[in-house]
Amino acid sequence: MPKVSIVVPVYNAGKYIERCLDSIIGQTFRAFEVILVNDGSGDSSLRILEAYAAKDDRLKVISQENQGPSTARNTGIDNASGDFVYFVDADDYIADDAIEKLYTAAVNSGAEVTICGLYYVKDGLPKEHKITYKPGVYEGDKSRQIALDLLSNHSYIYLPPYSVIRLIRREVLEKPRLRYTEGIMRSEDYLFTTELHFRIDRLCLITDQPLYYYINNKDSITNTYVRNYWQMVGKINETLLNKLPESTDIKKGLDTVLIYRSLIALNNAARAEQKEIFAADADEILQDRILLAAIDSLSFAQGFKRFKAYYLLMRLRLKGLVKFRYYRKYSRVQNG
Repeated sequence: MPKVSIVVPVYNAGKYIERCLDSIIGQTFRAFEVILVNDGSGDSSLRILEAYAAKDDRLKVISQENQGPSTARNTGIDNASGDFVYFVDADDYIADDAIEKLYTAAVNSGAEVTICGLYYVKDGLPKEHKITYKPGVYEGDKSRQIALDLLSNHSYIYLPPYSVIRLIRREVLEKPRLRYTEGIMRSEDYLFTTELHFRIDRLCLITDQPLYYYINNKDSITNTYVRNYWQMVGKINETLLNKLPESTDIKKGLDTVLIYRSLIALNNAARAEQKEIFAADADEILQDRILLAAIDSLSFAQGFKRFKAYYLLMRLRLKGLVKFRYYRKYSRVQNG
């Protein structure tokens, strides 16, 4: 039986999937399986996956109709048989000793989740992501504090919510069952990893070891317009409110992240192809009663320190000025 199940969701990744697969096959740790979930690709992806699987029986290809990254990852989890589950995105790659170091740290520490460091790669140049937390084992209240921090810390010096830097004991995903929320096309990692961190008691950080290479791909979903993004944000907020323990700290964290996500949503709206779509999206965000309540829940000092002029304009209900600022950004995108 494999020790680690590596799940790779694949959608139209023909340009870069070979680099990803080569980095996995070349691992110094050998006791793994790779579950390649072809999520309805229309390019050469499936042919490449099948060619690799024919040469290495540790690779298993599963094809399904396109349903998005959350469903693809769930398919991978459902078919995993390893003691641990690890995710790699098809346009990224990992260091040749990534699985060995993650697995060794997880076994030695007894951690339910083990997190490594990462590089951001832009124009072929990797830059290490600096993380505030010191390497080591975090247990009990210390682990819970990191879960609380994850709710609302958006500085790059904190832990990113990415699934791809987390090695997870598979049993943690089953008692009770935890999966990605389907239909969420953006921020699905944030929802999943937040739920995950609030259910574990022992966390191991090897964040001084950057083992994952996160590619800044201009064609990725992160850099393109996503329809109904604000509805997804609302669903994430509602889900976490219902599933996480009731506490003032958690509510404050969720309010803070809602404000942060509203900025991402406005940037998303600015990528819309039509002016009418931009206007409708912007109005939906700026008139959201739950967002306005979150704005009001922060003091002026806290809100301005965190969100600068945006918070001030929203607190004073100068929503027209906010919309105008993003209309200018929309216009620059169109003229681009």
